[in-house]
Amino acid sequence: IADDGRACVIVCNKWDAVVDKDSGTYDKSVKYFRDELPQVRWAPILFTSAATGQRVGKIYEAADEAIKAHRKRISTSILNEVLRDAILWQPPPARRNGAQAKIYYCNQVSIRPPTIVVFVNDPKLLNDNYRRYLDRKFRESLDGFEATPIRWIFRGRRVRDMIRSKSMNGEPGDGGAGVSYPFPHAD
Repeated sequence: IADDGRACVIVCNKWDAVVDKDSGTYDKSVKYFRDELPQVRWAPILFTSAATGQRVGKIYEAADEAIKAHRKRISTSILNEVLRDAILWQPPPARRNGAQAKIYYCNQVSIRPPTIVVFVNDPKLLNDNYRRYLDRKFRESLDGFEATPIRWIFRGRRVRDMIRSKSMNGEPGDGGAGVSYPFPHAD
């Protein structure tokens, strides 16, 4: 479901058949489904009973909310504000060799599902834990993404931009003392 980018609502029927319900039964049930279905941890869970009709009417409301979330668009300024707060709260981890990921900005490029492109210096420096952290922070900070996956694309600097930032042959008049990219050792 999440890999296909589908909106999702988890509907659990037979809630009337649960015996010995107390104040913690609902929370235990939600925790069970979150543990068993971690790939759709963002999906709302609805407990219903078709026999008694309990919360059956809420299924359509939940489906409508899922469709709205699936088609939601957020402005770039708000996304970057949330990204900045997430980075300030927890900066990207550094590797043992001292390499540090730098996150520049992000924007939403499409809907169905909402797709956010994050521009970084090197996508390999961001591990899965930090990517999940960003997903969680965006869901906490922005309303309306409860029933849809968010597709994340981490895009590094393009080779053309790296070439442009390096001086191919040095400055004019210095005899070509610059680095010959992409073959720096070819002298």
